[in-house]
Amino acid sequence: MTKRMLNRLSLVALVAMALAAGQVVAQELGSVPGAATERHSPSVADLWTRPGEDWGTFLGPTGNGRSSLKGMTVPWPAGGPRIVWHSELGEGYCGPAVAQGRCVICDRVGQEIRIRCLAAETGQELWQERYLTDYVDTFGYDGGPRSAAVIVEDAVITFGPEGRLECRSLADGTSRWQVDTSAAYQVVRNFFGVSAAPLVVDIGGKRLVVVQVGGSPAGSAPPSPERLDLVKGLDSGLVAFELATGRECWRSSDQLASYSTPVRATLDGRDSILAWMRDRFLVVDPATGGVRADFRWRADELFSVVAASPVVAGNEVLLSETYGPGSVLLKVTTAGLKPVRRDAAGSRPNRSLKSHWSTPVFHDGHLYGSSGRNAGDALLVCADWKTGGVLWSEPGLGRSSLTGVDDHLIVLGEFGDLVLVKATPDAYTEVSRTRLVAAATDTQNATRQTTDSPGVTQDSGVELLVAPCWAAPVIAHGYLYVRGQGRLVCLDLLPTKTK
Repeated sequence: MTKRMLNRLSLVALVAMALAAGQVVAQELGSVPGAATERHSPSVADLWTRPGEDWGTFLGPTGNGRSSLKGMTVPWPAGGPRIVWHSELGEGYCGPAVAQGRCVICDRVGQEIRIRCLAAETGQELWQERYLTDYVDTFGYDGGPRSAAVIVEDAVITFGPEGRLECRSLADGTSRWQVDTSAAYQVVRNFFGVSAAPLVVDIGGKRLVVVQVGGSPAGSAPPSPERLDLVKGLDSGLVAFELATGRECWRSSDQLASYSTPVRATLDGRDSILAWMRDRFLVVDPATGGVRADFRWRADELFSVVAASPVVAGNEVLLSETYGPGSVLLKVTTAGLKPVRRDAAGSRPNRSLKSHWSTPVFHDGHLYGSSGRNAGDALLVCADWKTGGVLWSEPGLGRSSLTGVDDHLIVLGEFGDLVLVKATPDAYTEVSRTRLVAAATDTQNATRQTTDSPGVTQDSGVELLVAPCWAAPVIAHGYLYVRGQGRLVCLDLLPTKTK
């Protein structure tokens, strides 16, 4: 056994003993975060060579899947936007976090979860860290991360499929603190593990990391892992941890966790966290965790999930799922939540917006999103915000994901099609479409590394986006980042002359 393996086993043993005592454990052995002084790396240098907007949080800086980019090349050149770099990945479904000239991507290699920090403009690896995982998916999907990392100033927050919440230094990957949420809160594993990304909020100068945990009383595991209908929550549906130390600040509700990432919004003049849990949608006070209002919206079917994030416009919130009731539009007032409209019972994906895991994009009074449960029946649709009526639908892209930019949508089809669509309710208007193929001249980056630690590759004539492509496209500083099975690709959306 190697010295590295012995060190890892020793670390795992120490961590397990500390967690059994209910402690939050720091990677630095023998210390509990916040027990003495807060440890911070020096501020990291910004590596970008051109101006633009960072995309360090899930669905972007405003949490709504929209980019502020201006000047994108429209239509795209023949063959699509220029491929800047691409990198092989292991298992996993999450997209990257891109900020301060760095791209943080999570995957799984063997029995380890890997967190890598790459230079956002070149793909060069800056650092990588790994930890052991025993996660096994209940329904046989791969065992990689589902939850995207979050970058906040000099910190990276990750939430692994097995429930490990960790804060690292963006500068070098050093662990500052970690919490085994599954052990600390007696979580009964969800069908597909942890998928909702962390939400970071600033409350009175203190930053909190808010995550869906969904803890239960001890001994709550059902006789069969599929029987989640028998599991009851306790008091830790949503939990907030101090970003600086990892200490718990508050816990909220007895709801179990879903796969929907919480969002922050100002509704009816009040700062709120919107968290769509497994059974109920919650409006939560970000300072205390107090639940201001709640509303039940999910299918009654056991094998159903809530995965898309809430969409906000003014004082209204849209919830959309695909297994049963579809969409509901809620008005938020001091008196609570009032349904404005809801889909008719039994509506088909071409008659109403029935989102699976891809969060719809709101633009000029309309919603654009993937509607449908399965790849074969899913449609790209445009729906009216107020009425819910579908104005157009387009088949063939599977369960696609999309990001809004200017008055266009960048759509990543489930099977690897990358499409530029006009964001208009008049009709489906396709501007450009491409399938990304590595060119023979694609040699500007790093050399191939070992299979155990794949890096930026130089393969030519290879399709770069292979199904399933389930992560939402990310746009930062004019670059587009898209993930398919086993690969992350960076493209340049701006004209060459503006570089």
